[in-house]
Amino acid sequence: MIDGGATAGRNDVWVFFGLACGITWTLDLPLALAWAANAAPPSYAMPMVGLGALGPSIAAFILAARRGELRDVFGRWQTMPVWIVLGLLLPMLVQLPATVIEVALGGHPAHWVYPPVRPEHFAALVMFPLGEEFGWRGFAYPRLAQRHGPVVGSLILGAVWGLWHLGMLFAPDPLRVLPATTILVYVLDLALWSVVIAWMFERGGRSIAVAIAIHAGVHLDNINRAPETEVRLRILRVLTLAFVAGFAARSLTSEKDAGMQRYHFKSGN
Repeated sequence: MIDGGATAGRNDVWVFFGLACGITWTLDLPLALAWAANAAPPSYAMPMVGLGALGPSIAAFILAARRGELRDVFGRWQTMPVWIVLGLLLPMLVQLPATVIEVALGGHPAHWVYPPVRPEHFAALVMFPLGEEFGWRGFAYPRLAQRHGPVVGSLILGAVWGLWHLGMLFAPDPLRVLPATTILVYVLDLALWSVVIAWMFERGGRSIAVAIAIHAGVHLDNINRAPETEVRLRILRVLTLAFVAGFAARSLTSEKDAGMQRYHFKSGN
């Protein structure tokens, strides 16, 4: 067997990316076509988008089942409870300093936090973490980390993660085109978050529960619902996240180097 699915075939992760995106984008298609036609989406479009959230986990299940590695992808739950609590709070803790700085500069944020308030928010709180993390962190990350290292691997994962989300970035009510800068910031956010999640994931013993907790925490304080007019606050949030991601990357690199040194020392004996 393998450690966290890390020694699977070298092309499996790219097959996974294609399959995950294919499943999700196919289910997103009715909404995307409605947006392109500037028309109201059909009644079944949003339920299909909800099912599309399961694309990464479905793709991971298909590939892991084929290789007999379902336990490695779906069965790594054990961790210390503190990592679950920290995971749930992490997005809020990362985003809060930016809001404090904004207020200190004389700004007036619309809200300090964006908790779920509508039924679809609560559905996303459950569906997206479970639908995505078995694929992103359970299947893809261990393979990318083994081949490219945890930092580069998580950045690659974050880029694909952002690409996977593109079909969901068009608001159906009302139909509108998001500014290119909003999309770029969103993709950058996911790449940076991927590094932060990788650090917590490694510290928590690669428990899928940690990844799910962090992803759920994003929906407990979902700043994507913040007004686009809060430009300075958005910049401050990106800068704060970049600082945290830099710390996480340095820690991941140090831990990897320490592990390699221990390996060479034992090999020399």
